[in-house]
This record gives sequence, C-alpha cells and structure tokens, in this order.
Amino acid sequence: MRLPHTAPLVALAAAALGCGSSTETSTTTPTPACPASGASAEAVVTSQGVLTGLEVGTAGVVRAFLGVPYATPPLGDLRFRAPEAPSCFDGTFTATAFGESCKQLDAEGAPKGSEDCLTLNLWAPKSAAGPLPVLFFVHGGGNVQGSSGATLADGTAFYDGARLAEEQNMIVVTINYRLGALGFLALAALDAESPTGTSGNLGLLDQLAALRWVGQNIAAFGGDPGRVLLFGESAGALDTCALVASPFGAGLFSAALMQSGGCVAFPHDEVAALGAGVAEEAGCAADDLPCLRALDADALLLAHPVVIDVAGATEHTFQLNVDGYVLPKAPLDAIAAGEHNAVPLVVGANSEETGRFVEKMTEEEYVAKVNATFGELAGPILAAYPTASYPSPRAAYVAITSDVKFICPARTIARTAAASQSAPVRRYFFTHALENAGAVAKALGATHGLELAFVFHHLTVQGYVPSDEEEALALAMGGYWARFGATGDPSGEGAVSWPVYESVADTFLGLDVPIAAGAGIRAPECDFWDALLAM
Repeated sequence: MRLPHTAPLVALAAAALGCGSSTETSTTTPTPACPASGASAEAVVTSQGVLTGLEVGTAGVVRAFLGVPYATPPLGDLRFRAPEAPSCFDGTFTATAFGESCKQLDAEGAPKGSEDCLTLNLWAPKSAAGPLPVLFFVHGGGNVQGSSGATLADGTAFYDGARLAEEQNMIVVTINYRLGALGFLALAALDAESPTGTSGNLGLLDQLAALRWVGQNIAAFGGDPGRVLLFGESAGALDTCALVASPFGAGLFSAALMQSGGCVAFPHDEVAALGAGVAEEAGCAADDLPCLRALDADALLLAHPVVIDVAGATEHTFQLNVDGYVLPKAPLDAIAAGEHNAVPLVVGANSEETGRFVEKMTEEEYVAKVNATFGELAGPILAAYPTASYPSPRAAYVAITSDVKFICPARTIARTAAASQSAPVRRYFFTHALENAGAVAKALGATHGLELAFVFHHLTVQGYVPSDEEEALALAMGGYWARFGATGDPSGEGAVSWPVYESVADTFLGLDVPIAAGAGIRAPECDFWDALLAM
C-alpha cells in the first residue's frame, strides 16, 4: 500500500550561477560575470553584482539579505523549464524584504503568490572569526504550499533566521522553490522538449540552483562553502532526502538533516499520466505546451486544487518522480545501493505528528476513519491499535497516522543509510508538548512542525510564554543543529551526547525536558508496519 508523504505549512502549537549560464545540464560553478564597481564597505559583492541588506538581531549584530534572486524568474516560455541563471543587477540590489511566495493556493483555496519567486534569504553575523558554517533550510508544505517568508497570525516571520544566526554564530539561508503544477508537473510533451528527456522535479532543480548560488557566493558573506548543512521539514525533509540521493547534490552540502519527512518518489510514467489529466482539467491538450504556458497561473492552480491531509492519504500528482535524471532511482533505493551522497545524516520525527490535524472522534467514527483511509488493511491495523490502549479513539488515530507516515519511516531511512555508508547517521525523537499552552493546545502534543519553533527559537510567537526549560531546550537544539553543520557531529560543548545510530537498538536522542539519549522508538508498532506494508 502506498501512503504518500504530505505536509502543510507549519504553525506554532495550535547556482552558483554566473549571468547567462545554464543550470539544466551543468553542475559546475561558473565564473562570476557581473560588474562589482561602486560597492560600499557595508555592501556585499556577489556573482550578480552588489547587494545591500539591513541590520537585525540584538543591536544589529546580524546582517539580513532578503529576497535575493538566485535564478531568472520562470515566466512565459520559461514556465515548466529548469531554472536559468539570474540576470546581473541593474545597479545595487536592495535586499531588505522577503520575495513573493511561489504560486499556490492558500488555506481557503484562493490563489496567492507569484511565478517570479525564486529568491533566497540570508542572515550572517557581522563579526566572524573565520569562515562560518551555513544552515540551508528547505520549507515544508507538501510541495504545493509554503514560503520562506511565511508569517504567523501575529506577523512573525516563522523562518526568520536572525536569532539562530546570532545565537549559534552561523549563517542561515532559507529559500523559495516552485510548487504544485508549476514545480512538479510531469508530462510526456515536456519530456520530449527537454534536453534531458525528463520533466517534473523542477522544485528540486530550483533547490539545487540555490545551493549552487550558496557555493559560489557564501564566502562573500563570511561563510564556508565547504560546510553547508542541508536541512528541511516535512516536504522539505522529503526533498532533502531526494537531494542526498541525487547525483546533482554531490559537493553542494556537507551534512543533511531531515525533520519529519519521508524518502519517496513515484514512477515517472505514473506522475506524467496524472499530469496529462491536470492539463485536460485546465482546458489544454496534454501535448499542447503553448496552451499550458499561456494559461493564467491562477487558472492552472484552480484546475486541479490539492488538499493536504497530513493525517490521511493524499494524491501525489505534484510530487517527486523518478525521472532518470535528477533522481535516477527512488531515493531510498539509491541510498540502499550506496549510490548517494554519503554525508553525515540526521533523521527525526515528532511523537504526535498528526495531533493538530485529527478531530475528536467516537469509537464508531474511529473504525470508519481507519476503514476509509486504509481499505483492506484496516482489519489488522484496528487490531494493532485498539482504542483501549489509548486515552481516546482520537489518540489511537493520531498514533496510527504518526507512526505510518513519519515515525516508522524515520527508522527505515536511518537503518538504510546506516547500512550503506560509513559517514555517521543519527536519529532524534521530539516529544515536547508546550508546557504553558491551554489545555486544548497542550493536548495536541509534539505535533507536526512544533520543533521548528525551537530550532529557529521563535517560542514567544502568538502570545505564548515559554518556560525557562523550554528556552533552554531551544538553545540546546539550535546548538545541536549548528555543531552538526560545523563538524558533522552534533555532540559537544557540554551537551548530552547524541549517539550514532545503531540499527538493532534503534538509538536516538530524545528532545524534551530533559534531553536524554535512548533506544527503541515505538518498536512493536514499527515492526508491525514493516510486516504489513511488505505484504
């Protein structure tokens, strides 16, 4: 049974490209081609020209450069094509505001964003004692939603990297990449026109272009291009695993960290057949690329709206595909075969991933929901997750969906990588429920995306008052992520030692108050899923 990975935009608790170079067939770093005259002491000279940003953080100790284009806007005839090198700046580029989100549907199903969205954001400490490691983050959202400039209800930019950069003395980079049909549509006609003979996975190519931009330009900001941690959450973790498996990821990052994501991609022909249906829904023949490129972007999105359901099975029309180019094999198969970028790897999940997506339910509703979601597999699943073993039917369904979609796949990924590479693999389990939240919010547990508030240290958003222990946990988690990016080993500096993964014992670091190493995460349940899904 296939259970596609999906994930929504997170909420708290409740290429290196010189001008004119191509990115489709080249993975080399081109020579910068843009003029850099007139740069001031506060400006930064990049391969596109001169950037200026703004001072942020405590007393302006961090410089922020927001909305920096890393590729040409994929407009008009460039729609559905691999990212192309950005143009040189016309004068000095003022990088003081987040770029537009990539085209997507909002929570109410209304279109928002722009196709001119291929930008990145960078936070760099002003005083660096040497080249600094880089934390390169890929946002989640099921590859159909999300933005590096996403804001919460109180206006907080949730992925703002200023505090993380300041506290850990690291450079933080976040990016936008194409989503939905504009980022992942596969079609036979697109295969035919592409120099590589493939289509789809444009969002991954965007991420690779942004990584190459970092490789070429990060030294100008005080960064070390040889120490780049690629990390992502939810769909960003899924994409991270794909880049670990892709031959084009080689040399672009020195370590990788997956937060609550899978490691799957679907057969190209299957995704292309789904794409043909999308084209027809939009009013174009599947082989009429001029029609598809002329369509209003909003009309294309509305022709086939995708509903993200983290706690249920969701279609995979706009997901990664095994295209034979960016992904020669399914990512986990490539890792198992040792045909991947064997860098230090961390894989993690949260204890109640689907907690904020599951409504209260009766016993009868629980049985009906399991039957509707899992079909012929419902019988053994209901037997393995009896409601008598949980506080409520709702809690049982949260356990089922968290296990099958996040917790148990994390074990599979960790075991597969540990068996195929000498570079160390580690696993974490985030189990902290917000201490000072209301009863309803606290009951959600360590839900999907909550760990991001600790990693980016944004605990005070939306009026939440964190405990001293939670502030300490946030600092500790930022320290682990930073040391992992700097050295490939997250332990050190008085922190609880994070064990290297051992498959039989299933060793992990438990991220909670207090932090503690352990062995075995929901082993009986994951053994059950391994056996059931192998049938």
